[in-house]
This record gives sequence, structure tokens and C-alpha cells, in this order.
Amino acid sequence: MATLLHISDLHRTSDPHLGNDELFSALVSDAARWDLEGIPTPDLIVVSGDLIQGAALNARDPDTDMATQYREASDFLGRLADEFLDSDRSRIVIVPGNHDVDWCRSRRAMTPIAQCPGGIASEVLQPTSGLRWNWDNLQAYRVSNQRLYASRFKHFHQFRMGFYDGIKPNPLAFGDRDLFFSEYPDLDLFVAGFSSWYGNDCYCHVGAITPESLALSQSLAADSSLSLGIAVWHHSISGGPRAHDYMDAGIVHKLIDFGFTVGLHGHQHYPDAAPFVLRLPNLTSMAVVGAGSLAAGDNELPMGERRQFNVIVINPINESITVHVRGMSGAGVFTGAHRDDFGGKTFVELKLPSPRPNQRQSTVSARLDEAVTAVAEERYEQALALVDNMPSSRADAKRRIEIEAVRGLRNDAELIELLNPPQNMDETVELIALLLEANRFKDARDRLEASQSLLTPSLYSDLKDTIAASEMSE
Repeated sequence: MATLLHISDLHRTSDPHLGNDELFSALVSDAARWDLEGIPTPDLIVVSGDLIQGAALNARDPDTDMATQYREASDFLGRLADEFLDSDRSRIVIVPGNHDVDWCRSRRAMTPIAQCPGGIASEVLQPTSGLRWNWDNLQAYRVSNQRLYASRFKHFHQFRMGFYDGIKPNPLAFGDRDLFFSEYPDLDLFVAGFSSWYGNDCYCHVGAITPESLALSQSLAADSSLSLGIAVWHHSISGGPRAHDYMDAGIVHKLIDFGFTVGLHGHQHYPDAAPFVLRLPNLTSMAVVGAGSLAAGDNELPMGERRQFNVIVINPINESITVHVRGMSGAGVFTGAHRDDFGGKTFVELKLPSPRPNQRQSTVSARLDEAVTAVAEERYEQALALVDNMPSSRADAKRRIEIEAVRGLRNDAELIELLNPPQNMDETVELIALLLEANRFKDARDRLEASQSLLTPSLYSDLKDTIAASEMSE
């Protein structure tokens, strides 16, 4: 089981706003109640974009404004890591949103066009187009300085590189600055975080992901031996007829095809959870979950919505995803948010889509088969290397191989650790014998009592006498 604290749209700004101290204390105070509501402590924190408010086109010093806002975002996320993740920043997934784009740099990279070229209406919203249109002054622009235009992501890139500095393996070390990728073997899942700001600027608000990032995520997902793939991006995947600030749902189709079964996003400033279905040709789906805004300004919240975040519990055993929505009251207190669209409840439960059969599962099985062969051929070190980082779903097979390999290496100290606690009668007998050889008599007695249910009464009595005799002979 894995639990994710899913926050989005922090909108840190130098203007009057809900500050870090107030926001953090309210969230931590609410977390103290989660156990009473059956909500586990988070294993990961997912931040799906819009960390800052950004700088307006008329800002006097946009670079200083954005740097200040990112320092505040870094402070807040660092506090969350310290509070919930024992300061392990590798367990925070951070992707950017449209507010993380430097509008001032993108505008300075554009030149007004005196005469509109033909077909401009179909080009101004394309990520690769060099044309843009501003409805405020009915003016067309051409991106004339590509280097300056590319630097509109500079502040976010600098923030994120600094936030993950020194982490190994670095979740950004894949040759693509717009892709976050990290594996979490203890949770049997991997996460790909996408920058859905491809082509996004002061005049084009469409969400898109670069083809390079998508292709790389497919390769990394296919190479992973872990069972569950989670994709994170910022933009919502639907909008009204006059909106163009959402992401093409066709991108989600690609992610489903690549094997991702859970998708998390923000942007729309209200929570949402629903299956997204695709036929490939079998019925395949992704559980898509949107988070409300954690700290957007009052005028940016949809009618009737509050500041919110999600706690998501993924349970592969009963194939469910439970999305708990926490909302802030007018007094600044987070509690469970009763949602009309969730039937008046503070949570909604979705079916966890089954992973599509692919290379990942066959890779795990092949590694286990190879490890068994290595043990039989007394290549014990190689067997241990093959089962290292095996997903938790194959923990029993991994344990059996490790016991055989460590036994073959005659490493009694490590074998004691592997056998403790024993799972059957034979393991109990072997563990007690090893403890007696190490003169750990109290540990042997304690283990015998704890494992009595695994033994027959006569064997329990014999082992008890053996421990007593061994202790007297010393």
C-alpha cells in the first residue's frame, strides 16, 4: 500500500497571501487527525505545478520577484519533507505549471508583426509555432529570439535542481530537464513527472508535453521492474468551449499505452477523480485524480471552492484508490471536505486499473529464474545481486533466494537477520540453532516463545530443553 500527499497550485507570491507559517501549521494540525480517520502517513509527496504566482508582464523586476517566490516555495516544501518524509527529498515529486513560466522573458523574446500571415489562427496555439496572438491589443507576434524564449523556464529549473542537489540517484538525471523519474521499490511503484508547459508562454496557455519527454518516459517505464506506474503533470485535460488552457487528452492516451495506471494533475483549482478509459484493443484505463488549489488567491478559486489538497491511498491488494479531500475553512483550518460530487462524502474510491502486461513483469520473472539458477550453481553473490530491489509483490520469492544464498555463503549473522522472524517450523529450528551457536541465549528463548504457534508441543519442549542445556554448558 502507498499513500501520497497530493498538493497543487501553491501560488507563492510576494503579494499579500496565505503565508508559509500559517499554511504549514494548518496542514500539520490536520495531519494529526488523519490516523483517527483511517488515513495513513504519506510515503510520497506529489506537487503538481504552479509553485509560484509568477511575475506580471508589467513587473518592474520580474527576476527578483520570481527568485523570491521560489525561495518561499523551497522553504515550504522543505518543511513538508522534514515533517512527513524524514527530510528525504527524493520522495517529493515536483512538476511545474503555467504560473512557473516567466512571462516577461517570453514577451521580450517576441517581435510584433505588422501584417498577420495567413493561417495564423491555427498556428498561435501550437507548441512548435513561432507565432502568437494577443487578444488584448489584437496584435500578432513572432518569437524572434529563441535563446531568450527558451530561458522562460530558467527560474523553475534552477529551483528544482537546487532542491534535489546531492540526491542519489537524482530524479532529474535523464538528459531531459522537463522529466522527473524515480523508482520506489519499497512501494513497488515508479513515478514520471512531466512538464506540461511545452510551448506555454504569456500568450499561449495550452498544456502540452514534449515528444522527447514522452518517448523517454516510455523507455524508462518499460525498463522498470516495478508494478505500478504513476504519471504527474499540471494541466487539466478538459475545459469549456472558450478555454484553451488545458492539455490534449490524447497525451493521456499515450501514457496509458506506456503502462501508467494512475495520473495526477492540478491547474483547475478543484478536486476531481475519475477513470479515463482507452481501448488498446482491450479495455484499459487510468485513474486520473486532480487536486484543488492549496493556496491560490481568493479571486482565483472557482465559485464555492476552498483551498484544498488530497491524500491518496493506493491499495493494490483490494485494487482500490481512495482519494481523501481536505478543505480549509474560513477560519484557516483543514478538515475533510464534504463534496456533492462525491455523494456528500469527504472521499471517493476508484478501482485501481490492472497493469497492462508488458516487459516489466517478464523482466521480474526472468530475474527470479536466473537467481534460482545462480543459487543451484553456487553463484551466491550473483543471486543476491539479481534479487536486489525486487518489487514488494515478489517479496516471498526474494526472501527464499536470499536465505539460500546467504546460507551458501556461510554468513551466519546475516542469515539470522533474514530468518528473524521465522515463517515455518524448519526456519524456527534453524534460527534457534544459529542463535545458540552465537551464544545469544536470551534471544533464542525469546524467539522460541514468540514462535511457539509454529511448533508441535513435543518440538517446543525439546528446543526449550536444548536452550537450557546450552546455556548451562557455558
